[in-house]
Amino acid sequence: MQLWVVAIGAAVAEFWWVAPAAAGAGAVGFVGVRRGRSTRARRLGLHAAQRELQQARSDAIGARAAARVAQAELTRMEAERAAGRVRPEDVRLARRALDDAQRAKASATATIRVARARVGAERAAVPARGTDPQHLPLARLMASHDAVAARWMEYETDAARRLAFPALSDARVPATSEFLRLEGIARELRPASALAKTSPDEFAAYRSAVDAVRRAFDAAEQEAWRLAGHRPEGVPNDPPLTQRWTVVATEALARSVDGLTRAAEGAASALDAYRSRRDGRDRDQPRP
Repeated sequence: MQLWVVAIGAAVAEFWWVAPAAAGAGAVGFVGVRRGRSTRARRLGLHAAQRELQQARSDAIGARAAARVAQAELTRMEAERAAGRVRPEDVRLARRALDDAQRAKASATATIRVARARVGAERAAVPARGTDPQHLPLARLMASHDAVAARWMEYETDAARRLAFPALSDARVPATSEFLRLEGIARELRPASALAKTSPDEFAAYRSAVDAVRRAFDAAEQEAWRLAGHRPEGVPNDPPLTQRWTVVATEALARSVDGLTRAAEGAASALDAYRSRRDGRDRDQPRP
């Protein structure tokens, strides 16, 4: 029995450092994980832009290959036409296909330039370590999305605006319908919170959806102004938006009040006429 006690004591004395070392390793690992998450959150926009640049380069390679194939096909069709084996319509179709392929190639090249510019902008905008989570890329993107929704809700909750610009509440208007459709897509791609774990691909998809929503709302707002009989936003020499909608809303309310006044006066006149006819009938009837 004493030998077992001595052996256990010797083992404890020999390996006393194992438990503290394991605890220290666990603490270092936890700190490393947290630091890694913080770095990914701060550089999420940059990583998404880099993924978009890679995709743009891949698309450009495919577009260039398609343009070369279309050029070769047109050359073959022209040779076949000279030999009388194909119709002129086939040559025209091949030439049209080449034009489409060249336009796609030019578009892919422009997309690369845009993606490069976005990478540079995102690299310059990477927040410093320890930045408030509300200033991280995902939080800023969600705030931009909320700003578009707030602009639309101003037309929904303000009675004067709703009366002056009914098109922004009417899903039958094509521009408004497109905005609502894209808004639904953006809401589906929106993360649960600004601190939710989001991959660069998910962030890029959500950012593209928010950009599409912003453009769609601008188009819907201009269309609503046009249908209201006023020049759309962006035309030179226009007063500020708040001043213009106030004027329009005031005019709409004035028309409504004027219509209600005329209706009330008409109802009063009809009631007076009815009373006069009734009093005349009463006078004409003999008294019992």
